[in-house]
Amino acid sequence: MAARLEISSLSLRYSQGAPLAISALSLTIPEGSCVGIVGPTGAGKTTLLHCLAGILGKHHPGIVLSGRLQIGDVAYEGFPRDILFPTVGLVLQDPFVQISGVRDKVYEELLFTIENTGRGGEGSDFLIQSVLRNLGIEHLANRKPTTLSGGETQRVALASILIAEPSVLLLDEPITALDATAQAKLRAILKGLHGKTTVLLTDTQIDFPLSVCDEIVILDQGKMIVAGKPRQLLSDGHDLANVGGWKRWGRITARLKDLSHEASREAPRILKALGLR
Repeated sequence: MAARLEISSLSLRYSQGAPLAISALSLTIPEGSCVGIVGPTGAGKTTLLHCLAGILGKHHPGIVLSGRLQIGDVAYEGFPRDILFPTVGLVLQDPFVQISGVRDKVYEELLFTIENTGRGGEGSDFLIQSVLRNLGIEHLANRKPTTLSGGETQRVALASILIAEPSVLLLDEPITALDATAQAKLRAILKGLHGKTTVLLTDTQIDFPLSVCDEIVILDQGKMIVAGKPRQLLSDGHDLANVGGWKRWGRITARLKDLSHEASREAPRILKALGLR
């Protein structure tokens, strides 16, 4: 079941006296929605996901954090002190480190997750087969996880999280290792999760989030620069030079609007599809 996220005045430093990695961030994410956190390297995107997943305290004991976080009905002052999996599932930016290495087959890797969440039993095989099929990786079921390509590993890492049926799914730059075909498959998967799982994904480029997210949040140096629905961001004419691909989309939007005034038959249809008129 999807969970609503409430982030209130979240500020974070990795140690006393260090620069702010996140600065006074407040954000509400409706349950079942897909939100893109977009910004340049160092903007605080990964830090935010790690905070939501509850893993920061384990790896950075000197962290200094203030604010409030609520996931569903559970509230936290500061940040969660324990890893929140399976309620919150995080797919890391480097999927290779997410493979356990203790199982010899992809099928067994997914079974390992089920067993660790205490849900093993008669329905395990059906659940594994369903996840493999939905991700289009049935053919990898008997492959050794350490022999997979980058794109294959990314989808197996995603499968190992989805099989736990998290309420919140966090994806850290999920398309980095994916070709165009695999990106299209991931886009379809995320649209299939709409309303069922709350999804946050990060990216340095705007293109993929524009195609799949209900809302986009632009971060830079830990601060929220602007947030809004894709059509709103495109039509408002923001100057977001640090966001990869933004200038290109600005030129496309401007040209389409020009064409709509030049009696072009195609421009109005495209503008409508983009939600710009």
